[in-house]
Amino acid sequence: MISKRAAVEADKPFLISLEEACMREYAVALWGAWPQDLSVRSSIVGCQIIVDDAYDVGCVTVEKHSDHLWLDELFIAPTFQRRGIGSKVLRSVISEAEELELPVRLSVLTTNPAVDFYLRHGFRVHQETKERRYLVK
Repeated sequence: MISKRAAVEADKPFLISLEEACMREYAVALWGAWPQDLSVRSSIVGCQIIVDDAYDVGCVTVEKHSDHLWLDELFIAPTFQRRGIGSKVLRSVISEAEELELPVRLSVLTTNPAVDFYLRHGFRVHQETKERRYLVK
C-alpha cells in the first residue's frame, strides 16, 4: 500500500541520503564530483515522504505555480525502484494537474536516464541545456 505523508525536520537525514543514492552517479557523470551543497537539506516545504507498507521509500516535492505544477523531485530508493511506486506517484501528480487544468513541468540532468521514465508517462522535452532537460506534460 503506497501512501504519502508530509516530511518533518527529522526526515532531513533520510532525504539527504535518498537524493545521494538516487543522483550521485548522474551528478558525478555530469560535473565530475558530488556537489557538497547537496549534502545539506535546507527546506522540506512541500516535500512528502512516500511510504510503502510502513517503510519510507522515497519522496516527492511539487510546487504549485499560477501556470503550472513544478515537480521538483521524485526519488525512490534504489532498492524499491522498478516496482511501480514512482509511476503511481507520478500519475497522482499528473491527475492533480489535470484537475487544476495546469501542465506539469520538471527537469532532469542530461546524464540521468530517468528522462525515459517521464517520456513513457507522456512528457515531452521542451528545452535542453548542457546540464538539464526540461520536460512538460
